[in-house]
Amino acid sequence: MPTHSTSARGKTLNLIYFCKQRRLSQITAAFFIWLFISGNTQAQTVSDTLGTPLKKWYDKETIYLQGSNRYVKNNMLYAGHKSLLREFSISEGGLQLYLKSRRTRNIGLAISIAGSAGTIVSLISGNRDHLRKFFWVSLGSGVISSAVTMHANNQRDQAVWLRNRDAMFLIDANN
Repeated sequence: MPTHSTSARGKTLNLIYFCKQRRLSQITAAFFIWLFISGNTQAQTVSDTLGTPLKKWYDKETIYLQGSNRYVKNNMLYAGHKSLLREFSISEGGLQLYLKSRRTRNIGLAISIAGSAGTIVSLISGNRDHLRKFFWVSLGSGVISSAVTMHANNQRDQAVWLRNRDAMFLIDANN
């Protein structure tokens, strides 16, 4: 029987010996070994001497979104298009992309409203000849509206990323 070692290699050998003694299948043994080895991994962290001032600055100056017009900055919740627009004053590229995302979102909204209006008109008119055509137009406008809205959300998220990146560059200017 192998000796009890505190090294990872010694523990692995002990585990292999245990599996052989119990006559476990190779797959079960491999699973136990993988489980044992994966439990020994440790995450790397930023040292406190470098990370603390940077982490404080990051927590204080960066924003993250909660919905389309709400965001959190310095553990405070802010709401509204105007307050979010003010946050982009430090990032020209982020501001331009944010405004583009708003335009894209409005286009998606207009397509969605047009599709809904077409559906309502076809149902109210009672003309069964046009019902099938309006159904497909409504379905198509819904799919297109969803795709446009997803694109607008991606633009908005990228704008926030640019804004946060530019906020991190300001750390040198304020120190």
